[in-house]
Amino acid sequence: QKICLALSLLGVKFRYEEPYEHPLADEMHSQYMPDFSIYYERDGETKRIYLEHFGVDEHSLVPMWFAKDRGITYEEANQQYNDGITWKKAAHEKFGTELLTTSSADFHYYDIRDKLKIQLEKAGVPIKEKTDAELYDMILPPNSKQEKSFIRLVVTFATLIKSSCKSIHEVIRQAKSMGDKRNEFIIQNIFQPVFERYVETLQRLNQIDFTDAILQATEICREHNPVSYDYIIVDEFQDISVDRYNFLKVLRDGNPPAKLYCVGDDWQSIYRFSGSDMALFNRFSEFFGHTDINKIETTYRFGEPLVSLSSQFIQQNGTQIKKDIRPFNPENKTELLFCGYERSNYCNVVGQLVASIPLDKSIFLLGRYSFDDYYLSYRYQSTKDGNRFYYFIENRKIEFLTAHKSKGLEADYVIILQCNKDTYGFPSLVNDDPVLNYVLTKSDQYPYGEERRLFYVAITRAKIRTFVLYDKRFPSVFVDEILHPEKITEKSYEKHPNANKRWTRNADNFLMTLYHEGKSIKYIAAKMGRSQTSIVMRLGKLEGNK
Repeated sequence: QKICLALSLLGVKFRYEEPYEHPLADEMHSQYMPDFSIYYERDGETKRIYLEHFGVDEHSLVPMWFAKDRGITYEEANQQYNDGITWKKAAHEKFGTELLTTSSADFHYYDIRDKLKIQLEKAGVPIKEKTDAELYDMILPPNSKQEKSFIRLVVTFATLIKSSCKSIHEVIRQAKSMGDKRNEFIIQNIFQPVFERYVETLQRLNQIDFTDAILQATEICREHNPVSYDYIIVDEFQDISVDRYNFLKVLRDGNPPAKLYCVGDDWQSIYRFSGSDMALFNRFSEFFGHTDINKIETTYRFGEPLVSLSSQFIQQNGTQIKKDIRPFNPENKTELLFCGYERSNYCNVVGQLVASIPLDKSIFLLGRYSFDDYYLSYRYQSTKDGNRFYYFIENRKIEFLTAHKSKGLEADYVIILQCNKDTYGFPSLVNDDPVLNYVLTKSDQYPYGEERRLFYVAITRAKIRTFVLYDKRFPSVFVDEILHPEKITEKSYEKHPNANKRWTRNADNFLMTLYHEGKSIKYIAAKMGRSQTSIVMRLGKLEGNK
């Protein structure tokens, strides 16, 4: 990674582990893949030279863990590794290709960028050092998904640090005390400057944000006790955060304290990343004293069998409060239907479902992510009206929403898209950056606890029928849990360790080689250290691109 950064800073074009230009595979060796292939132009021709990094010290000795990882003696590890170095150098001598090298010792005694610059210039590779702005645009291209994700991460951190009532210095001290150098660096060098600039800008403009309003109101009540209340009623209490909890505490201060009546549904607690703390809801009496619980167990929107199916699904998580939900009108019927599709026929399935719905009935299209409508965009026209997004399907204008945005809304029919087992499936396998753990509230430990609540919200938006669409090759674990509970084991909820690992060009090439050799999906998954679902999905994408 440090060499990649150094080459990027020097403006050098390179590819990582690209196959050597001459075939070298034999009984003893697979095809040679040099660490770096460096490309540059000279006299109108593209030139290619190579850079290898050798993990040895100044005495040509490897680290001790080389032997431990391979289960061999240290002498054997040194012999094998140095034989490999000799073989690589001999290959370049044989074919007359130019090889630059670095070693672990170079990182100890030199600035690796300076050392590489000297070697590259000597080899005739033009150097064009990047400015900070150019480097930023390389890593986070303007208006790209990467830049938007990065901005969202910074905004989330700024929001959470305020709502958790922590200071930036307190969080840095916490990371330092944990010996967490990675996140200490990120907080100090990325989040802190942005957060402090944000606070300064608000002060300069004499403005506040919503969390500031909560915090300032809390201080006013604490210092001046301006109003005494008899009763305080709070709605959507499952979304309460630490800052709002503190506000409530001072607001009800008095002798006697105000009576507090809070209404909420822990089954719909889906905003942890906005600061909500489920402990304040589920352990209410620990924070507010003697409590009477009145369960609202009547639903006015949907009926059976969705009432029973959704209740059973959400209450698999033992941290959820037990309730016996029943429809207001026992005659109301709301169906939950699962529709498997072939990838090539996906848009047709959506069109057929829409065509089957009476014209006088409302429809929502829901996705776990805002890009779950991706394939629909190739087939159907769309339009934006303010902040609302619509598709024209079978001559009908139908709104597309994320599951989060659908909370509190309803339609006669709901079609949930892409309920698949995937990194960006439902449940999502994406792990948010661990730096957020310093400002996030503690999550419940049930597998996919918040994702389960989000799925519950999605399937209960319909009054008449909910359709859940899933790819037949890799259905969501939630789909299997309801349709085929006999298939479900503890392993069904385990995240594959490489769930978020990116696919590289070399990995794609290796995958296609194994696939065309006729290897089974199970074999390829084991060989590449990925889940079988991931292999099937990647093959589908690569074959589709052809």
